[in-house]
Amino acid sequence: MIRINLLATGPRARAVAGEWDLRVQAGGMLALVMLAIGTCLVWNGMLNSEIEAKELDKQTKTQEVAALQQQVKQVGDFEKKKKLLEDKTRIIAQLEKARGGPVRALDYVSQSLEPLKLWLVKLNLVGTRIEVDGRALTNNDIVAFVNNLRGSDYFSDIQLLESRSGTQGQFTVYHFRMNLTLKG
Repeated sequence: MIRINLLATGPRARAVAGEWDLRVQAGGMLALVMLAIGTCLVWNGMLNSEIEAKELDKQTKTQEVAALQQQVKQVGDFEKKKKLLEDKTRIIAQLEKARGGPVRALDYVSQSLEPLKLWLVKLNLVGTRIEVDGRALTNNDIVAFVNNLRGSDYFSDIQLLESRSGTQGQFTVYHFRMNLTLKG
């Protein structure tokens, strides 16, 4: 039997084997480069979608901040209006209280007067302090007036500052000045 060796041997066989190895290496390199490029493209796509998601999130947050700033402004305006209303209410209450003070003081003093024997010329109310100037027919009328004020539940710290005799027209009258404090 004759044997035929179809495989190349010798220098030609080595050249063919080298070409084959070179082709395999070039193909492997090309596959690696393609794989690297594909990986880079996939990674780039992932980064782009992440950037888009972050920008969308940033836009949403910016809109939320704008809405919250509007609400903060409304709350600030509301608080200013509330404070202004509270101030007005407080001032109205003070005016109501102050308006009743002189009327109440005059009513309490008039309850202590003896008609036709004593009359008031001036009544000045400063806070709870009352200054009274008046005239009486006798000193006893002034004493009775002071005692009536002391017996009242409305006044305290009653001080007769002055009582002097004088004339008014044809009559002798007694001028008096006193200070007292309105309770409550």
